[in-house]
Amino acid sequence: MLRQIVKDYAVVDPIVNSTLQPGGESASPKELIFHIMQDNAAKVEVLDIGFGKGNLGEMIKANAQTAHWSVDGVDGFEGSCNHPALFERKIYRNVWHGLAQAVPSDKFAKYDIICLLDVIEHMTADTARWLLRTLLTSMGDNAFLFVSTPLWFYPQHSQQSGDLEEHLIGVPASSMMALIPIMYAMNHPLIGGFVLGKRSLEFIEFFQPTSDKGFSYERGLFVANAINFQCVPGKLFKLG
Repeated sequence: MLRQIVKDYAVVDPIVNSTLQPGGESASPKELIFHIMQDNAAKVEVLDIGFGKGNLGEMIKANAQTAHWSVDGVDGFEGSCNHPALFERKIYRNVWHGLAQAVPSDKFAKYDIICLLDVIEHMTADTARWLLRTLLTSMGDNAFLFVSTPLWFYPQHSQQSGDLEEHLIGVPASSMMALIPIMYAMNHPLIGGFVLGKRSLEFIEFFQPTSDKGFSYERGLFVANAINFQCVPGKLFKLG
């Protein structure tokens, strides 16, 4: 179930009496967002799933070329939706409290870019596969899915009650590259960011994350090197 917290930049249903703090600091190469559209001056609708502290929205609004973009956010953690300082700055147009799985699939079709930054590793393998398939199926033909995730089983546990921060899976670089991304970049320590188009739906069966906690950074790097994944932090690679 989704609960709308912000509507058209105004808080409509505030979360009160909560001691939980905004969470979800992403280590992904977020700067990829500025290279996705052919024309950043165009009207662009962005959905930020798992927006956490709102860093992606802040980055978009701070850039003169993209400040006019409309950014909506969904987050399943109460603390992230209890962030009046962020909402007062009118970074996010609409905000919903709830899991991505609860978003009606027809909502995804309105967005030009759907962002899933450091989110899928917090899901089970089956849920992650389901969500990627649903997003790719539901988004528009000319839309993009921006996904980031550690390319190994990055150990992380909960910090606050219900914060969804625990990592449940690791995603090999081979699994993401098999989705035929349009472009990708990497941040240390082996955090990959990938922009997918509609064509990636044809290859979704090759997305195979692992729940093996022994899938270490070294093993992830070995897989990345084996498929010639370019492990150059901060560099953008366009694949067409």
